Amino acid sequence: MATVETGNASNLDMAGGEKAIQGTDPDVQPVPAQEAEGDDHGTTDFRPWQQLPVFFAMGLGVFILGLARLQDDTIVGTATPTLTNEFHALTDIGWYGSAYRLTACSTQFLFGKLYEQFRVKWVLVIAVTILEIGSIVSATAPSSAAFIIGRAIAGCGASGILNGVLIAISYTVPLRWRPICNSTVGGLECIAMIVAPVIGGTLTTYVTWRWCFWINLPVGGFTMAVIILLFKNPEKQRVADKPFLAKFKRLNIVNLLVFTGSIVCLLLALQWGGTTYSWSSGRVIALLVVAAVSFGGFVAFEVLRKDDATIPRSVILNRTAGLCLVYAFCSSAAVNVIDYFLPIWFQAIKGATAARSGQMLLPSIIGLSVAAISSGFIVSAIGYYTPLMLLGSMMMAIGFGFLTAFTPTTGRPEWIGWQVMFSIGLGLAFPQPWSAIQTALDAKDIPIGMAAVGFSIALGAAISISVSQNIFTNLLQQGLSNVPGLDIADIINQGATNFLDNVPASERGRVVDIYNSAVTRTFWTCVAVVCVGMVAALCMKWNSVKGDKK
Repeated sequence: MATVETGNASNLDMAGGEKAIQGTDPDVQPVPAQEAEGDDHGTTDFRPWQQLPVFFAMGLGVFILGLARLQDDTIVGTATPTLTNEFHALTDIGWYGSAYRLTACSTQFLFGKLYEQFRVKWVLVIAVTILEIGSIVSATAPSSAAFIIGRAIAGCGASGILNGVLIAISYTVPLRWRPICNSTVGGLECIAMIVAPVIGGTLTTYVTWRWCFWINLPVGGFTMAVIILLFKNPEKQRVADKPFLAKFKRLNIVNLLVFTGSIVCLLLALQWGGTTYSWSSGRVIALLVVAAVSFGGFVAFEVLRKDDATIPRSVILNRTAGLCLVYAFCSSAAVNVIDYFLPIWFQAIKGATAARSGQMLLPSIIGLSVAAISSGFIVSAIGYYTPLMLLGSMMMAIGFGFLTAFTPTTGRPEWIGWQVMFSIGLGLAFPQPWSAIQTALDAKDIPIGMAAVGFSIALGAAISISVSQNIFTNLLQQGLSNVPGLDIADIINQGATNFLDNVPASERGRVVDIYNSAVTRTFWTCVAVVCVGMVAALCMKWNSVKGDKK
């Protein structure tokens, strides 16, 4: 169960320049003296208006990341038929969406090590540049293979942007004010994931799918100009004064490549298992075996390197930090299932168009944005993030639970009300792991801790989409197999808006009920992972962002 830290005596070590907190609690880490003074006594020199250029640059970075997610959601949805027609490569459909997710997930720790060894400003600029290069390759792709390569490059860049933004905030903003910045960034990220399919569908329908990528260029160029000209490298960031080659060796490239290989094999197995190939097929089994063996090799290398490991023991063995990773994974898994299947329910069951479906998602967008931004002010005021994690998890579990009861006759008050319920819970909960990880870890471990949270979020999204898609497809196939005279493969391949085209009029009501059951039963995945996240939050320690443990 959660415990509140009370009565910890402390003294200021003038020689070391850090506030040493007495005791042996591994979750209590030393805080830089300058920061501790401001947070404990409220006399910090931090002036938010002087940091407006920094916040502006960071906001643009998050906007770029939102556009990248827009492109990924668009490819998985409305743009896929257009792409397959233009490139004549129907067999590459699975790679259009997975190429981005694979690289975005597998390069998280590489960027974490880069932010640990080099200045945050220039690593962030490099990440935005890589994303821009990937966008150009995708927009100008003459073939399906070139397009997939562009998506993979963009995923590499995207994995370093959000971490860079939050790491820059951790070095620039005092601990007490970071929840406000973190929650705003988290809120923007969640909102982008929800509204992305609508914007992308509009561009694909009325202009061309290539504009989903060209739109990155002016925004990305302006973002890099603002970062280079206005954002100064934080003075608090301590980077070792060593030659470039010495820093490069500390990146653990070989071990990171082994880890990347294990994640790629795992995600490919989840992507193909039960859909492209059966779970008992040699390809899927081989991928799972390679993933397990390579991950075991990664762990063995980590143990041998001890303090020089990719993920230091101070992060892995930290109770609060480890539970933050579990919570981030669960929250991301839940929101991505909803992001994927709730629009399908609106379009397939309620008969809404893509544009109308976007309007029907407005309750989620409004509730999420208000709650996410407000949560930062609440945490800064009360000092603790755990209550918001627990409250948010309970609201998400209730909201997702009622989504499982939706039927074709569910009215507007129900689907609006339960959207508001789970979106407010999501807004309260989703940004908190970023704040929690900064209270639990020493300053030198924050970059890799941030990368670990980003990895958990990316992995949760990738796994949940693959698993939920398998659950949905299997449930739909089982249900349709009981209806005589149907071509099940044809109905599934028709998509959410056209699945009734070849269904006899006498059977359409029954097929709609089966489709509705397959979609709504998939929402049980959200309930399950949110409950696991709630248990993780209950087991965390109550560290205060105010610095003074009361």
